[in-house]
Amino acid sequence: MFQTTLKKEWLDTKRQGQALWLGGIAILLLLLACLTGFKSHQSYQQAVTEVSQSEQLRWLNQGKKGPHSAAHYGIYVVKPTTPLAALDAGLQAYQGNVLRLEAHIRNDSMFRSAQDNLPMSRFGSLSPAFVLQVLLPLLIILIGYPLLAREREQGTLKQLLASGASPAKLFIAKCALLFAISCLFLLPVALFLLYNQVTSTEPHTLRSGLFLLFYLVYLLLWSLLTTTLSSLFSTARRALITLLTIWAFTTLLLPKLAMNIATTVHPQGSGQAFQAKLESEVYTEARVEAIAKFKQQTLTQYGVSNVEDLPFDYAGAQLQFGEQYADKVFDRLFSARLAQLEAQSQSYQLAGMLTPFIAIQTLSMATAASDFTHQQAFENAAEQHRRMMQEVLNFNQRDHGHKANGHYTAGEELWQQIPKFAFQYPNFIRYLPHYVISLLSLIFWLVVLVLLSFVAIKKLRLEEQR
Repeated sequence: MFQTTLKKEWLDTKRQGQALWLGGIAILLLLLACLTGFKSHQSYQQAVTEVSQSEQLRWLNQGKKGPHSAAHYGIYVVKPTTPLAALDAGLQAYQGNVLRLEAHIRNDSMFRSAQDNLPMSRFGSLSPAFVLQVLLPLLIILIGYPLLAREREQGTLKQLLASGASPAKLFIAKCALLFAISCLFLLPVALFLLYNQVTSTEPHTLRSGLFLLFYLVYLLLWSLLTTTLSSLFSTARRALITLLTIWAFTTLLLPKLAMNIATTVHPQGSGQAFQAKLESEVYTEARVEAIAKFKQQTLTQYGVSNVEDLPFDYAGAQLQFGEQYADKVFDRLFSARLAQLEAQSQSYQLAGMLTPFIAIQTLSMATAASDFTHQQAFENAAEQHRRMMQEVLNFNQRDHGHKANGHYTAGEELWQQIPKFAFQYPNFIRYLPHYVISLLSLIFWLVVLVLLSFVAIKKLRLEEQR
């Protein structure tokens, strides 16, 4: 009976012209978005490789100079991406992708398309993720809204039930058909991920699997919702209007409202203001006093009265002390800013209990490593590399500077001691605590819609008994 019902629904759907042309438009948009994303990802990765290589050569070929001059000369590092970023670029264009590593300062990312944007404030560009998150649910609605409501209008629903069709099997068959149709649109995505599994040196198997799983659940939610409302309303028109209202509210209006609430409850200052605060809190009288105290402790430790009598170059030692002093200030201020941004993100994710769109948007960017949390992982790794650079250069100045009477210079032998910056994203499991709310939101909506589907099936049974 189930297979017969499923076959009948498939034939009925094929006969509907709107299903074919709507599906055709959607698949064309998805393929176009995938192609655009793939080319963009390829060109970006090529740029990352070229810039990284040229920066390494620039660093090694900077010539002879003092280690501290080299520290100010600095080096630029570029954030890599995962292959999944071709499907969901997320916030990459708005977070910046280049960092300058130099002495005395922890810089913010550079070359972002828009300044001071929040982790959830940008969505809506034509990307595979946008097609899957926004347009595909609309397609599910337009194909599925008449599945049961129109049969009720035409009187064929009673005939089906009277002929012995099981209400539960009828509902499941229609929902399964709608879900199967929507899953067809994941095939290009699955093929792209499979291609990357075979060709990429970093296949990101877990991320790819979770990416597909999250979208499968999301499409199932919309299939359940559409079938349920189609079975509950007396006319197809009412079902369509209700579904379109829900779609607009949950995918377009509510996310913007949730974003505005998050930014109001957890306000964040501008990047320029933050950089100004960094400088104002590092270069203070307390720093001058700390350096003076360090100098006196060093002289006392070595039993001398002048820095010239120390068995090493005091300038190098003081430079390293100054770096470590500034690092403590950086850690405090950056941690406070990170906590504020994380609070915004968690507040936004909480709204996922009102709309599954926020949950899938968050989890999609997370698996693609194109969200704020993964940006922070890159920036933290770059900062650790910067501190290592300063330590190597300052210690070299300390150990060798006193032998050259203030004219010490180093060359490529020292520059080679600084390893090339190489960043790899940790296993996704490590990041899961950041996305617990979104995971629970998807589960919550799945449970709610399954329970609603039981209500719809119960109504069909009541109609069968009339």
